[in-house]
Amino acid sequence: MSLGFNDMPHWQLLAETGKIADAATGGIDAHGLLVYARNILRAVEPASDEAQVLVGWLARNRQKLGLHDGLFTANDQERGDRRGKNRPIGKVRWAAFDQALHQRPRDGDDVAAAAPDSRDAGFDAVAAALGLQSVDAALFRLIVLYRLDNRFERLFDGLASARGRATTLRRYPDLFALLIGGEAATINARFRADAPLLASGAIMVDNEGYIQISTRLVALIEACSVGDADVRTELLGAPVPAKLPWVAFRHLGAEIEIARQILRVSVASGREQGIHILLYGPPGTGKTECAASLAAELGLKLHVIGERSDRGREPSRGERLSDLLLAQRIGVNNETLYLFDEAEDLFRPRTSDREPDPKIFVHRLLETSKVPMIWAANDLDAFSSAVLRRMSLCIEVRLPPQDRRAELWQELAVAEDVTLDAPTAHKLARLIPSAPSIARTALRATRLVGGDGETVALVASGMARAMGHGSVAAPEAEVETLYDPALSHADGDLAAIAARLARPDASRTISLLLSGPPGTGKSAFARHLARRMGMNVLQKRGSDLFGPYVGQTEAKIAAAFAEARATNAFLIFDEADSLLMDRSSAHQSWEVSQVNEMLTWMESHPLPFVCTTNLPDLLDKASLRRFLVRLNFHPLRADQATTLYRRTFSGEPPAGLVRLDRLTPADFSRVARRIAVLGLAEDADAILDLFTAEVEGREGSARPIGFGVRR
Repeated sequence: MSLGFNDMPHWQLLAETGKIADAATGGIDAHGLLVYARNILRAVEPASDEAQVLVGWLARNRQKLGLHDGLFTANDQERGDRRGKNRPIGKVRWAAFDQALHQRPRDGDDVAAAAPDSRDAGFDAVAAALGLQSVDAALFRLIVLYRLDNRFERLFDGLASARGRATTLRRYPDLFALLIGGEAATINARFRADAPLLASGAIMVDNEGYIQISTRLVALIEACSVGDADVRTELLGAPVPAKLPWVAFRHLGAEIEIARQILRVSVASGREQGIHILLYGPPGTGKTECAASLAAELGLKLHVIGERSDRGREPSRGERLSDLLLAQRIGVNNETLYLFDEAEDLFRPRTSDREPDPKIFVHRLLETSKVPMIWAANDLDAFSSAVLRRMSLCIEVRLPPQDRRAELWQELAVAEDVTLDAPTAHKLARLIPSAPSIARTALRATRLVGGDGETVALVASGMARAMGHGSVAAPEAEVETLYDPALSHADGDLAAIAARLARPDASRTISLLLSGPPGTGKSAFARHLARRMGMNVLQKRGSDLFGPYVGQTEAKIAAAFAEARATNAFLIFDEADSLLMDRSSAHQSWEVSQVNEMLTWMESHPLPFVCTTNLPDLLDKASLRRFLVRLNFHPLRADQATTLYRRTFSGEPPAGLVRLDRLTPADFSRVARRIAVLGLAEDADAILDLFTAEVEGREGSARPIGFGVRR
């Protein structure tokens, strides 16, 4: 398309008919360069330094521009390089340059023949997608040109030097006005944070005024200049498929269902702006898989934003921010959902002023974005309260409870056509407390090699160890599906207490303290009670909650209670004496503050929770008043030991069994496993020796601290 010199404004002429650089040949269409040269010539005096730069540049590029050699002298090519040492340009020569630059080139002239392939199609597609018009489009074209054409770069830098500026692309409104024929004040306003150039992500300007253009946009211009590529496809890439079914995340409770409803309504209406769901939690809990499953459940296409640069490497924060702004600018429809993974990277403190500050853009984007977004993060510390309060919903993504993980193992095994029985699934769920994605990957590998349950366990444990950087999460406590409260010796009737607390009309705001020697069945009874009440168990050891930094333990305590509320879980604190130790014996302030934190949450928690301890005498006296039920567990009575022996082993118990008055239910399971592992015969005398060894040297049971249900 030829450039017509008519009476339209210069910036409009450039925006509508200018040409984009050909990176391969290092040049642009000569007509566009002539427009810039004409604007300079009209605006400056022939005696100015800018005029020297212009003539020198025209002389060096006269063949490219189709200018006759007769216009130039032998010294013109050096003009602009030696400011102050060149002879002034006379008015007659200046008028000759003006006439030459205003002549319309004809088809067949050297100018037309010299023009390389244009990038007009790509530029027009990108500018239209970003909503850039008029002055913004002309400025964008100029900035792209500086990046792609070294001839134009030398012209711009020469003019900057002539005005005593740094020779680089910076925010120079007067220089931009000189080139595109506009007003400096008008152009300066186009570089505000809320103006299209910056708000769209097309360019970035740092605190010193340096201008950077998104490398992704340059690639988009190139891609859209050939073939039938379009901006949305090139920028967003292929949608992310869901690898897990929606039910894999039902353990997240009511919150994830609320997220589904928010997205469903906002997409259906097409009018809601600023819809954002934050998924946060430790690495490996399945945040990305959750986002993909959520999108699939809603029938939406999920696109990951800012995942890679146009060169295939890890993108910088500036590139990720630009991609985010660009995607929101071009992605308006009712079929799309965006995912921004590792979102904390965008909000971390800047390391230098040259890095873009996302707050200016992101705060506004959170309020006005038209495409709903899911943000996934491992660490909430990077998010300010100003960002968090602009989220529509914040959901902590946790591992499913053990029972649910066992179900998932079997459900995913069916999907992968792998045989996996229920006992093996429960064993895997207990020994490998990992995200559903690990289960799916392990089952797929097992299918490919035609393996069985042992193959699944081997692959899954290896993956879990690798994701833990060489360490593996401790196996969870085994769920006692055959637990019988009649075989635990406590101060109260455990079966009656469980039946009363599990009634449909019973209050859920209950708290229990279970104390006694190890192995007497405290945790087993707590899990039995949870099953009777139809609730999943959330079990925390004291060691799980301790943090090395001030305030970290308190935060983990609060998080445990919050997680129980969010998932409607039955909360169990093992080793509670470490969390509720007597404050009168505290030596450090944090020892007091963590007890205070526990007491505060215990007072207000609306769901059942249990604390177990082997050392009740160490508990803070104020904590005892917080428990509605206090039960002390003891070693087995003689009749209980006899019954448990008959259930565990064949034959009658040896006579000496009843004289072992410190046996616990845990002793029976340990002895039974030892016999099975060592291949020992179930000889009564040998079994008695094993029990004797178990209790030898064992201290007596702890002193009772209470019993029964408070009236």
